[in-house]
Amino acid sequence: MVAEQQRPRPATREVVCTHCERSIEIPATAMSVSCRHCHRRVIIEDLEIRTYHAVTRVATAGKINVLKKGTLVAAVRVNELAVDGTVKGNIVALDRVTVGKKAAIEGDISCRRLAVEPGAKLHGRFHIDPGFAPEPVPADAEEAETA
Repeated sequence: MVAEQQRPRPATREVVCTHCERSIEIPATAMSVSCRHCHRRVIIEDLEIRTYHAVTRVATAGKINVLKKGTLVAAVRVNELAVDGTVKGNIVALDRVTVGKKAAIEGDISCRRLAVEPGAKLHGRFHIDPGFAPEPVPADAEEAETA
């Protein structure tokens, strides 16, 4: 018998759907996918906010970096958020929120971990719990795409 050559499996990673909160396995290089559970589009790519950016909602299973001169005005649903600029809107982070010393956040924050440098300005309610599991987004929630 001749042993069959096994093809190498493509690299994958696991992310959490920003809509239904279920785990999905995706190709490592994917920028967006359709969730196999709720069939909604899940943006995977990391976003960088350098200037003023206002939308209804920003959702990604990646990371959002708001740079020093950046301002994000939106409801934010993200895996990880790093803020050195300004965010105006409620934040739901599936993992961590990091707030720099000159950053400002106006809105409620729900996350598993929160790191705040001295000098940061935070206005809102905070729910920090290592076992945090956010409520799924309703299917009829308004979608706003980011460019």
